Amino acid sequence: MPLAVMGFLPSNVGKISAGNSPKSSIEDSIKRLEKERDKYQNEKGSSDSRLLDRKIGNLEDRINNLRERLDKIRTEDGECKTCENRKYQDESDDPGVSFKSASKISSGSAEAAVRGHEQEHVTRNQAKAERENKEVVYQSVIIKRAICPECGDSYVSGGETTTMTRSKPEQRFNVGIADNKENGTLLDILV
Repeated sequence: MPLAVMGFLPSNVGKISAGNSPKSSIEDSIKRLEKERDKYQNEKGSSDSRLLDRKIGNLEDRINNLRERLDKIRTEDGECKTCENRKYQDESDDPGVSFKSASKISSGSAEAAVRGHEQEHVTRNQAKAERENKEVVYQSVIIKRAICPECGDSYVSGGETTTMTRSKPEQRFNVGIADNKENGTLLDILV
C-alpha cells in the first residue's frame, strides 16, 4: 500500500490545546498579577507596611518578566520564530512530486500547498495502478494540523495520502453483440 507523507521540519510539536496557547496564558497571567498588585497598592494606602512593598515589588518583577517573554514570542510580521522558520518537505519515496527539498511556505498558503502536493500523490498513484493493471480500491488524503508550542497558533503540519490497490479481476468471458441472421435480433454472445 503506497503511503505518501508530507510534514514540516523540525518535527518537535508540543501538545498544547488551542484554547490555552502560551501567548494567551501569559496575557492572562499578566492581567491576574496586575489585579493582585493593584489590590496590594490599595491596601498600602491605608497602612504602611514593608511586607506590602515587598509583595508589590515581586509582582512588578513577575509582570515585567512575563511582558519580556510575550515580546519574544511576537515578531514584526506576527509570527513567532518557530512559525517563521517552519519548512515543509515530502517524506515519500515518490521522486515526481513537489517539496523533495525543505521549503518555506507562508502560514496563509500552507494548507493550499499541502493539499495540492497530496493531490499530486493521488494522481500519480492512480496512474501507477493503471500502468500495473491494477485498480484503486481506496484512496484518502488527510491534512494534519498541530499547535505551535511557542505561540499557540494552529497550523498545517503536513498531509498523508493513502492508496490501496488490487489486481484487476481476470475477465473470463468477453461479452459481445452479434447479429443473428435468422431472425434479425441482436443476441449477447459469450466468447
